[in-house]
Amino acid sequence: MKKNVITSKISLKLLLTIGVCFTISVLSSYIFDFIGISDSFAIFLFVLGVFVLSFLVIINRKVIYIKYIAERVKKISNEDLASTIEIRGNDELAELSESINSMSRELRARREREKEIETAKDELISNVSHDLRTPLTSIIGYIDLLRRKEYENEEQFNEYITTIYHKSQDLQSLINELFEYTKLTTPGTKLNKVNVEIGGLLEQLVGEYVPIFNREGLEINRDIPSEDVNINADVEKLVRVFDNILENAKKYSSKPSEINVKLHCVNNRAIVSISNKTEKIISENPDKLFEKFYRIDQSRKDNEGSGLGLAIAKRIVELHEGKIWAEYLEGTITFNVELEVMDSLKPRKRF
Repeated sequence: MKKNVITSKISLKLLLTIGVCFTISVLSSYIFDFIGISDSFAIFLFVLGVFVLSFLVIINRKVIYIKYIAERVKKISNEDLASTIEIRGNDELAELSESINSMSRELRARREREKEIETAKDELISNVSHDLRTPLTSIIGYIDLLRRKEYENEEQFNEYITTIYHKSQDLQSLINELFEYTKLTTPGTKLNKVNVEIGGLLEQLVGEYVPIFNREGLEINRDIPSEDVNINADVEKLVRVFDNILENAKKYSSKPSEINVKLHCVNNRAIVSISNKTEKIISENPDKLFEKFYRIDQSRKDNEGSGLGLAIAKRIVELHEGKIWAEYLEGTITFNVELEVMDSLKPRKRF
C-alpha cells in the first residue's frame, strides 16, 4: 500500500512538471506570431527546445540532490559509517535519505557492538590466561617436587598433595564459573521460570549458611516477613544469585561481625538486601563490583576467587528483568536485588 502511495506521488509530481513545461513551451510559441514567423517546423523545434530546457531547469535541484545521495551512499559503502545524508524536503527522496541514514546508524551501532564484543573477548582471554596460569603453575611446581622426590618426610608429602588438591579445586571452580558466565551472556538464554515463594527460599538458604558463618565468627540476622512473597523465577539461578552474594559476604566481612538479610516489598517489587561490615576499601562507585574479573584487592590474591561471581549474579537478575545494585556507607556494604512480585498470587501467612 505504501509503495503504491509513493509511486502515485512520484507520478503526480512528474505529470505536474510535464504540465508546467508544456504550458511554458506553448506560451513561448506566441513569440513567433508576434514577430510574424509562420514556419511550422521552426516553431516546433523552438517549442520542443523550450520544453526540454524548462524541464531540465525544474528538475535540476532534484538531479543535484540525487547525485549528492549517491556520493554519500558511496562513502557509507566504503565503511564511512559516520556519514549521513541531509534531509531536504518531504518527498520520496527525503524518505529514501532517512532510510539510508537509519541503515547507516544501525550498521554503526552493530559495528560498535562488534568492537565491544571483540574488546570483551580480548579482556576475557587476558584475564582467564592469568587466572588459569596461577593455579596451574603451582600444581606443576608441586608435582615436579613429588616427581623428583624432593620432600623430607611423609608429612611434607601429604602437605604437597593437599596443596595440589586445593589448587585443582580452584582451577575447576574458575572453569565452571567461566563456563556459566559465557552461557548466561549468550544471546537467547532461556530461564526455567516457576512460581517461587522468595521468603521461604531465603529462609532455607540462610539456614544452610548459619553453621558456615558461625565457623567464620559471623552471625546472621534475618528480617523476612511471615507473609508469602511470590515471584516468577528460575529457582536454580536465583539461588545462585544469593549464593554468590553470601559467599562474597563471608569472604570480605570483618570478623567477628553480623550479616543482615532483609526482604521487603515496595510498589509490587520484592527487594532482598544483604549487608555486611567490611574493612576493604570500596571504590566510589560500588556497582563496579559487578564488572567481570573485578576484585576489591587488585593485587589478585589466590584466595579472592575468579572475579566472576557478582557478574554472574548481575546477569541472572537482568535475565529476570530485575535490578541489582550495591551501596556502601561507613564500612557497611549492602547488595540489593529487586524482582517483580506476581499479582496473581495473594500473600498468605507461612506456618
